[in-house]
Amino acid sequence: MSDLLDLLAPDSIEPLVGWRYWRAEGGWLASLSRFKTWPPGAALEARCDLPENEAHPEPPPGINCPCGLYAAVDLPTLQDLAHPDLSQPLVVGEVALWGRVIPAARGFRAQFGIPRHLWLVKESLPPQEPLGWPGDLPSTLARTYQVPVELCAADWAVSPEAHDLWPSAQAERVERLAAHAFRDRWERLAAAKAAGEEAYRQELAAFTRTSEQRSRATNPGPAMGTREAYWERLGPVPR
Repeated sequence: MSDLLDLLAPDSIEPLVGWRYWRAEGGWLASLSRFKTWPPGAALEARCDLPENEAHPEPPPGINCPCGLYAAVDLPTLQDLAHPDLSQPLVVGEVALWGRVIPAARGFRAQFGIPRHLWLVKESLPPQEPLGWPGDLPSTLARTYQVPVELCAADWAVSPEAHDLWPSAQAERVERLAAHAFRDRWERLAAAKAAGEEAYRQELAAFTRTSEQRSRATNPGPAMGTREAYWERLGPVPR
């Protein structure tokens, strides 16, 4: 790995090291957002999604733009910033960062990045995989990215919240409440329609207002896993 990094990182630049999560998909590393697959044997370069007429003059990451490659300062901070579920193969690891790097209180946004050391979370692996996986997955990732790859336990890799983000008992309760609310609203709309067009319009308007209020209450900000959410949670940029 050091030889590969020496080839990719410019002379006299010592890369920073941060921590992040990936998904392992077919022996490749993919960002949790699924917007990027990390290339093997090469650095991933950040890109900005702003239209050309709004783009910042400097290369990504921009000071006032959420673009860039994200990483936390250490594993405990990463566990607090992100709560990936264990439903699919999860990888945690160190990433080397260089180029244009913007530090924040809890992490970095960088122009270039490459995996440095990876751990594959055992509890995220299916009980049976074709062609010998998961036993072959660590060695496949190691060959593909030319870095050390080890198996690790979920207790070490993720926060306790990530083990069971949606307990079954809570999910069943929410489903029952949602079904009851839907049935009640349907009955009200049916009764209003039978009473006439004006009553139906009023009931439909009330239903729309209630739905919007519930949406705002349950979605107070950017969804975890989006770049905007990480940007907010990384903390202020030192001045």
